Amino acid sequence: MKEARLTLTRFLYFMRIAYFIGTLKEEDGVSRVLLRLATAMKEAGHESVIITSHAENPERYPVPVLLLPGEQIFLYKDYYFPKPTSGKEVEKHLESFKPELIHLHSPDTSAWLAITYAKHHNLPTVITHHTDFIRYLPYYHLTLFKPLLWMYLRKTYNRITAVTTPSDVITETLKQHGIKHAETLSNGVDIEKFNPRFRKNEWRNTIAGSPDTPIILFVGRLTWEKDLKTLIQTYDLLEKNDVRFRLAIVGDGPVYAELRKALPHATFLGHLIGEALSTAYASADIFLFPSTTETFGNVTVEAMSSGAVPIVARAGGSISIVQDEKNGFLVTPKDAQAFYEKVVFLIQNPDTREKIIKDAILRAKAFAWPAIITKYINLYNKLITK
Repeated sequence: MKEARLTLTRFLYFMRIAYFIGTLKEEDGVSRVLLRLATAMKEAGHESVIITSHAENPERYPVPVLLLPGEQIFLYKDYYFPKPTSGKEVEKHLESFKPELIHLHSPDTSAWLAITYAKHHNLPTVITHHTDFIRYLPYYHLTLFKPLLWMYLRKTYNRITAVTTPSDVITETLKQHGIKHAETLSNGVDIEKFNPRFRKNEWRNTIAGSPDTPIILFVGRLTWEKDLKTLIQTYDLLEKNDVRFRLAIVGDGPVYAELRKALPHATFLGHLIGEALSTAYASADIFLFPSTTETFGNVTVEAMSSGAVPIVARAGGSISIVQDEKNGFLVTPKDAQAFYEKVVFLIQNPDTREKIIKDAILRAKAFAWPAIITKYINLYNKLITK
């Protein structure tokens, strides 16, 4: 009875959560999930802070952002991780805040600093496995390090009270590799922000020259691990076969220049936020996303919620979102011909496309943020009162 009262009290009043992440960037999917979670916790009356080594425009964020000394990641010059010697800074930052729970969002040095702090103060910890690092290795010719990386993840994650992943397929993968406490707690989507009402013929005219030309959309960070070579090959097949379409690219990243050269007739819109992003999603007809490295696929569910039909690789977290031929299409990974055929099918069958759109929008509602936030609050309560 005492525990039930305590749980109810914490749900109705407040908890103090410290979020740790190596780098906080608005265009990054992991950062967007963290910021949405922090915003929702604040709106529910809970307190939180974010500890990171790098933050863009921290004054714009919904909760205090506390900075640690950081170093650049050698493979990702736009990303940073805290210096391993920053333990005293962590203690100083959190001295007055006194968190009741630590939630980690990247298994870099920020995780080890958080684990050390939590152990010293006898606090529960959660880590969300947002990124499929193992699948990134081949894109950097580092497959040799796969066993070492799994060993590192096991060592890190098994020191943490709870491990969450955004999809069942990733949860099972972690368990198969000896990570004991993995459970699924999916990411969410803002169904008001990503909504068909943002569809605009003016935007379609700007991109395609007419409102009836099919528009294919890609949204994501422009890096090769998003399987952009498959995107290029699919684009080439569409052009080679004189298919009437326009391709719009939303996002930025290290291979931007190479991609512009490979897709000469595509429209590159850069990093979009707010209504501009909502309009891009809702005004497109097809969402083409060949990435095989997603743990969830935030952009896929955002596209579905907006009324664009997803054509995605049958891999990773996408399998947990898209139901093949019902609310989108799952395609053999890295098979440009298969992607091409699905695009052509949707262009040639607008009635089928409209039916799939309705199912896609309905499917996206299952990932609406309010229900997801409630699950997070319940998890936090359980760990704090355990």
